[in-house]
Amino acid sequence: MILGIIGPIASGKDKVADIFEKKYGFKKIVMSDFLRVEAEREKIQVEGRYILLRIQAELRRKYGEDYLIRLALQEIRDNKWDNVVISGLRTPIDVLEAKRRLKARIILVDAKPETRFQRQKKRARKGFPKTLDQFIHEESIDNAALQFYKTVKMAQMKIDNNGSLKEMEKRVHDLAKTKLGLKPIRK
Repeated sequence: MILGIIGPIASGKDKVADIFEKKYGFKKIVMSDFLRVEAEREKIQVEGRYILLRIQAELRRKYGEDYLIRLALQEIRDNKWDNVVISGLRTPIDVLEAKRRLKARIILVDAKPETRFQRQKKRARKGFPKTLDQFIHEESIDNAALQFYKTVKMAQMKIDNNGSLKEMEKRVHDLAKTKLGLKPIRK
């Protein structure tokens, strides 16, 4: 089973993917890791989302709009993985190709902007917005550039992540059981 996780900045996509990895035995791919590898290869210092957005735009321009999802597909094939969670699908083409080529089921992880801004602040990454207004403004630029408003409409399931980590974990387990028919692995 392939799961695609979509959601706005700091919504909890990677945390949800971590649960599928640790509790259900899925392999995890984080789409932004492909961008970080490229940044490292090009010796580009990643100090803010705009750098990753620029790298993403350049890669898509150079190698095609579906380049990043093709990298994920190649990793899955090379490793012969069956159960994979892909965190951070961002564009409509990523989701369309994940659904078409991988039969992925798409989960939206969402939270209010204020909640996500507070989480992003705790990360304390360089070059990220310092105010809620800056956060919302930068997110709107990202969303327009990546057509994220279209991507969100492609979700088949949703996890509301406005509460605590414990509440989110419960929602993930409920979704895994009721919508996906999964049982936690024993360790």
